[in-house]
Amino acid sequence: MRKDSLTLPYSLVQATVCMCFCVAISFSATHMQEMGFSNTELGIVIAAGNLFGSLLGPALASLSEKNPRFETAALNLPLFALRALFLFGLIFIPRHTLATAVIYAVYIAVTIAVNSLNLKFCVDAELRGLPLDFGIARGIGSLAYVFLSSVLGIFTQRFTTTILPYVGLAMLLLQVAANSWMGRALNRKSAPVLAMPLEQPVSLLRFFRKEPRFSVLMLGLLLIFFFHSTGATFMINLIQNVGGNAETLGYLGVIQALSEIPVMLFSRLVKGKRVSALLSFSFVMFLAKGLSITFAPNIPLLFAAHTLQSVSFAVYTCAVVPYINTVIAPQDAAKAQSMGFSVTTLAAVLASLISGRLFDICSVRTTMLIVTTVCAVGVVISLAGVKRTEPVKGPNAPAEPAL
Repeated sequence: MRKDSLTLPYSLVQATVCMCFCVAISFSATHMQEMGFSNTELGIVIAAGNLFGSLLGPALASLSEKNPRFETAALNLPLFALRALFLFGLIFIPRHTLATAVIYAVYIAVTIAVNSLNLKFCVDAELRGLPLDFGIARGIGSLAYVFLSSVLGIFTQRFTTTILPYVGLAMLLLQVAANSWMGRALNRKSAPVLAMPLEQPVSLLRFFRKEPRFSVLMLGLLLIFFFHSTGATFMINLIQNVGGNAETLGYLGVIQALSEIPVMLFSRLVKGKRVSALLSFSFVMFLAKGLSITFAPNIPLLFAAHTLQSVSFAVYTCAVVPYINTVIAPQDAAKAQSMGFSVTTLAAVLASLISGRLFDICSVRTTMLIVTTVCAVGVVISLAGVKRTEPVKGPNAPAEPAL
């Protein structure tokens, strides 16, 4: 590893990002259900948080790009303060109230915004010509998620979910430290900023006309991630349906993260491969995962179904960004990447609202059959939108983390 490498500090950033995500997102449904929220109500709260967070993160990143004095590490600090305030709110109002719902929604939104904004650290490093291995950092993040998910699964079962705000505060302190280290490392190892493309990016409307197949791909992704987000948000419902509990949820989070770590750590598997083929393969595996989860009759087979995370979401994460960088003009690549993130976030919003209601009025099996059918339609559309690419020569770029 080169002396000027930012992989180590960014690995700590990714570790704290994934741990904070685990507390705020992965266990949010369990926490709100214990406070008395219905699936429909918690779906609305999580949807509002996702939607607001998806708007806030890019807005802050744009502010940082247009005003260099607003560094990424500095922009994170007021967001950290807000999250601390909301966590204290959850400690002092631990019950089913409108205030709790609002606090939880904004807490989720700020967490998502911080996670999105932290990706700009990668852009900052690239513009300065400093090495940063995103695959290793993302793998470390998954390991951190494994650890915390397993611990929370046990502790929430034994001490109830009221411990979550306290754990969130502890993880927040670690994230503040990681953010500070990364900011200092970037400034200390600062190199001349690389030249940007001279061509001007086209407007969003012209981009859609210019790249019709990419628009088709985005529609397909919306449907695929509707299924993926349903499983992630309402995982506790799937577990309870086969006789599990909050402790089982922790173990299942471990299984998922462990299954994707090898792919994340060895994300250079993209080099020398056609990323279009890898992307198409991941879409088919999303459907295979959906069918396996839907028809899993017990906890062992549900766990086995979730190991397909390694060949669905993990492969998608490694392939999607280099694919976009290959098929989209450099001056429009950032717009395309942002569209990809927005589509997956919109899918999370729709899943929270629609699937939350479905779980209230239908059985778990029926709900999963519906969302898996939506996923199948999304796979067909996405495969039609993928352009064949040549084998890539460079390492893959960072992708948006979505646990």
